[in-house]
Amino acid sequence: MSVLDDIASLLLPRHCPVCRRRLEHAERSLCSVCASAMPRLQLGRLDDNVMLRRLWARLPLEHAFALLAYRHHSPFHELLVRIKYEGDTSLAVRLERWTGEEAMCAGMGEHADALVPVPLARGRMRKRGYNQARLLADGMASAMCVPVVEMLVRKSRSESQTRLSAMQRGSNAAGVYHARVPRVWRGGRIVLVDDVMTTGATLAQCAEAILRDDPTARVSLLTLAFAGE
Repeated sequence: MSVLDDIASLLLPRHCPVCRRRLEHAERSLCSVCASAMPRLQLGRLDDNVMLRRLWARLPLEHAFALLAYRHHSPFHELLVRIKYEGDTSLAVRLERWTGEEAMCAGMGEHADALVPVPLARGRMRKRGYNQARLLADGMASAMCVPVVEMLVRKSRSESQTRLSAMQRGSNAAGVYHARVPRVWRGGRIVLVDDVMTTGATLAQCAEAILRDDPTARVSLLTLAFAGE
């Protein structure tokens, strides 16, 4: 932490967004107790892991990273509910800043020119008031020093993926996303950002949209959690 960060922490004490305990000097986004209780995901290599293998048959993806293993009825599941359905936007930014810090330690920063959040359906955006993927990308960006670039839009309405099967998720996401890659980012290292990767249907459709618009793009994945290990 910088001297300015030290001064700020004295004037405005930081608290863990999970348990609300005051953070110690060396603690960053979460307290050490809450951080150690989270189900960490052991992916191994960024260019050969279970996230990539789930989509390799469809897409030429380069790298993938997720910090946590997603399990229902876990402490992380409760945090995700707070982010997506209870409006806890500060929690989203704090968790993804933590993810960004860990992704940097894993070497993900070497493979990122732009962070691209998965867009939210217009109806859910109006109802919720924010896109959690954009909040997560903002948190990552502050840790990774990589810009957030909006280059994806949803072309049509689709049903929420939450309660759909793997097959239903794939057909539900098909043809939904459209990309327009700005000239400055064409041929660049584009990192798609979302909260959780489950079947990978949404991320696959987003990656396909980017590669249709810019076949020279190098696309990677970065999520807060991965389900299915």
